[in-house]
Amino acid sequence: MPSKLRAWFDHLGTLEHLDREDTTLQRAFAVVIYHTITADEIETSKEKQRFADFFRQDFGLSDEQVSKLHEEASRFDSDFEVYLDVLKEKISEYPEIELKLMQVLNRMLASHSFSRREFAVFERIQQALFPK
Repeated sequence: MPSKLRAWFDHLGTLEHLDREDTTLQRAFAVVIYHTITADEIETSKEKQRFADFFRQDFGLSDEQVSKLHEEASRFDSDFEVYLDVLKEKISEYPEIELKLMQVLNRMLASHSFSRREFAVFERIQQALFPK
């Protein structure tokens, strides 16, 4: 693949041009990701690590901030649909958020054998973001 094309695809999967300090966007990502990885009522250490890696790398958060965000996501888990709507709203402004969210969820689910419940949540997100 030509390097310019590869760079373009790589750029699509980043959140660099967004306001990385947007706490609403951070929380929306956190709740949707948390809801997906805990759908089977088990959160593996690998899932938790990938959650942390995502927020450290893509939002530049410290370990303390990631820990706080993870705890908030667990508290707001029942508001999953609300935060999915927040992401859908952000997608209208920044379509690459769809790609990033799906990449992150794919990485999370690929970290272990996922359950039917986790996959059902993943499909629900996919249908919400990519309506037919």
